[in-house]
Amino acid sequence: MSEAARRHEAAIEQVWDRVRGTDRAIVVDSPPGAGKSTLVRELTRRLVAAGEHVPVVVQTNDQADDLVVALAAAGLRTGRLHGAEWTPPPRWPRDRVRTGTKLGELGGCDVIVGTAAKWAYVKAEDRVWPLGIIDESYQMSAAALVRVGHLFDRLLLVGDPGQLAPFTVADEHSVRSLATWPLDTAAGTVLRHHPDTPVIPLPVSWRLAPHTAPVISDAFYTRPFRAGADARDRRLDLHSLAHPALAQAAETGWALLELPAAHVPRTDPALVSVLADLTYQLVTADASTVDPSGGRPLTSADIAVGVVHRDQKAQVEAALQRLGVTGVTVDTANRLQGRQYEVVLAWHPLSGRRDASAFHLEAGRLCVLASRHRQACVVVTRAGITDQLHAYPAAEPVWLGTDPPQVDGWEANRVFLDRLAPFRV
Repeated sequence: MSEAARRHEAAIEQVWDRVRGTDRAIVVDSPPGAGKSTLVRELTRRLVAAGEHVPVVVQTNDQADDLVVALAAAGLRTGRLHGAEWTPPPRWPRDRVRTGTKLGELGGCDVIVGTAAKWAYVKAEDRVWPLGIIDESYQMSAAALVRVGHLFDRLLLVGDPGQLAPFTVADEHSVRSLATWPLDTAAGTVLRHHPDTPVIPLPVSWRLAPHTAPVISDAFYTRPFRAGADARDRRLDLHSLAHPALAQAAETGWALLELPAAHVPRTDPALVSVLADLTYQLVTADASTVDPSGGRPLTSADIAVGVVHRDQKAQVEAALQRLGVTGVTVDTANRLQGRQYEVVLAWHPLSGRRDASAFHLEAGRLCVLASRHRQACVVVTRAGITDQLHAYPAAEPVWLGTDPPQVDGWEANRVFLDRLAPFRV
């Protein structure tokens, strides 16, 4: 067993010891690709083996469906608590999973999985569990936690502190000054009101390679982590000529491709064209990936283009369609959370802007875009972001009685660009 694997196993055992103890709450901080979902499955399996019935709260239907499939495959009697409009995804294990819109329809299940929105309709009069597991607890808001917290005597909150925090499109200023901010994260709320809550970090990312993990760890996380893979176990091979940015990324895991500095509309046509061209070259480059499971061709499904806004997504998709490229994922950071690809092409949130607004400075947005890859990430942007950061320092108001974010977005952007400077094309 490698040193990284030993550290990972030690962290799991530390979490298990806490779960079997008396702590009212336990927080597990997980960097990208640290095996958070595997941890939830393993702890659930152990709790069921110990005779417990385990409720799991997730944030989206996709997360719930993926977890249910994995738990059922592990042989656990699993229930899926869902809304009236939910439909089973393709290849749903109907013979191994019980589904229902009400708790009473899931009798006999060892594990019950549902979204926070659905769990909010369960009444404490129906049942209170000794322990509840909240997955993606940094995506869950304090308001959502309040609606389900009374169902559990104790909580295990697992999540990635580098992800995007809950947000609203409404005017937040009327309530933002309250000490109990409804859009604080569930994990942050627990830590604020119960500062003695143990926090156990998972120390290893199994997704990021040794040459890419330090950039993400330095820029976006207060608790450092390392890569679990050996540098010799990851390789992206391009078997035909490709753009210098792709060649750079294949060799080092990173490339920073800068277009000439300019203030442009957020659907910057030149950036759209470059992203589409890079994607086309990847798809047609006869590329292959190598990892401990062996080598295989790089397919369209292995590639993602990460953008910031939905109109950028539409423009990139249209450009790829004109080039005849299909099967590549193009989506916003919000929708890419929790997903994983071999190669990611990322549109920098501050590219071509005249300002540096809080939305585009948010550390979680850039972190998500830059941490979805296993092999390589190409960050595409207009030049001049460093000057832009210094010209537009963070001007968001400081709200009395609230905690500052773990990672400042302005500083995270600065550090990220500093770390990518050696990979500029």
